[in-house]
Amino acid sequence: MTPARESVLVWKYGALGDLLMCTPMLRQLRRALPDAHIRCLVGRASAAAIAGHPSPDACEVFDERAFTSAGAWRLAGLLPRLAGHDRVFVLDKHRIFTTLARLAGGHQRVGFDRDGEGRGHHVRVPYGAVRHEIHYGLDLLEAAGLPVDRDDVMLDAPVVPGGVAPPLPADYLVLVNAGGLNPREDSAVRRLPAPLFDALLARCRSLGPVVFLGSAAERGAYPEDSPGLVNLAGRTSLAQAAVVMRGARAVITTDCGLMHLAGSVRVPTVALFGPTHPQRKCPPGAVAVWCDADRYDPAYETYGRRPAGRWFERMTPEQVMAALPPR
Repeated sequence: MTPARESVLVWKYGALGDLLMCTPMLRQLRRALPDAHIRCLVGRASAAAIAGHPSPDACEVFDERAFTSAGAWRLAGLLPRLAGHDRVFVLDKHRIFTTLARLAGGHQRVGFDRDGEGRGHHVRVPYGAVRHEIHYGLDLLEAAGLPVDRDDVMLDAPVVPGGVAPPLPADYLVLVNAGGLNPREDSAVRRLPAPLFDALLARCRSLGPVVFLGSAAERGAYPEDSPGLVNLAGRTSLAQAAVVMRGARAVITTDCGLMHLAGSVRVPTVALFGPTHPQRKCPPGAVAVWCDADRYDPAYETYGRRPAGRWFERMTPEQVMAALPPR
C-alpha cells in the first residue's frame, strides 16, 4: 500500500511584501519535502504575490475581514480550512492565529512565539530580535527539523497573467513613495515628506524620464502625466507593475510591497527606510539608505504600534542619488 503524502499547510495573513518575503521559505520547504502536498492559505488582498508560485500544490485565499470586529463571524469558517494537515506553519504572531490553529488541530503546529503568544504551537520560534523576516521564515523550517540554506534568500517574482506594460519612454527610473497602507494599517509614516520627495524627483528628472507606481489611493500623491513623467499609480496590475520595474534603469522606493516586488524582479533597487529597519526588510541585493537608526522603535515592526514623530528629515537627495548604480 502506497503511504499517503504528507500534507503541509502554510498560513499567512498578508500583505504583499510579507508574502514575497515568504518565497524563500516556500522554495526551501518544497526542496526539503519534495513529495509532500503543500498548500498555502493567504489573505485575499495580497494573494497575487504568490499565486502561481511553483512550490505549493495549491494557493487558496481567505477573507481578511474575519479578523475585524464586524467580520469575526467568519472565523468559524476558517477552522475546517486549517484542519486535516500533518504540519501547519503559522506565519503570523498574534494570539488569535495561534488559537485558531490549535482549535483546528494538526499533528505538528509550527509558529512564532512573540512574548508567549505562541504557546499553542508544538514548535515555537522566538520572535522580536532584529533579524530579516526571510530568515525568520527559514527559522520555522529549521525548528521543524528541516534543512535550510541561509544563502538561498532571493525573492521569487509573482507568476501571474497579464504582465504587459503600457508604452514607456526609454531609460526611465521608477520612483515609489508609498508604505503604511495595507489591511492592518492606514498611515503615511513610511512615505517621504513632500519637500524631500519633490527635491528627489527633481534630481531623478535630471537623469531622464520618471515612472511612478503605487495603488489607486496613492495616485494623487504623484504629479500627473507630463513630458518625462508617467503616473501609473492605480493603473497597473501586479504583473504589469513587475514588468514596468523589470524594464527600468533602477527603482527608488520606500519600504512597501513594491520595494519587495522590485527585489523579486532583480532590478537595481535603492530602498529608503525611515521608521523600519533595513536589517528586517531590505530586499536581498538592494541598497538601503537609512538616516533614522538612532530613533528606531522596534515596537512598530514587532507589534504594529505606529511610531510618533517625523521621519526621513535627515535624508538628503544627494544620499539617495549616490546609491544609484552608475549608468
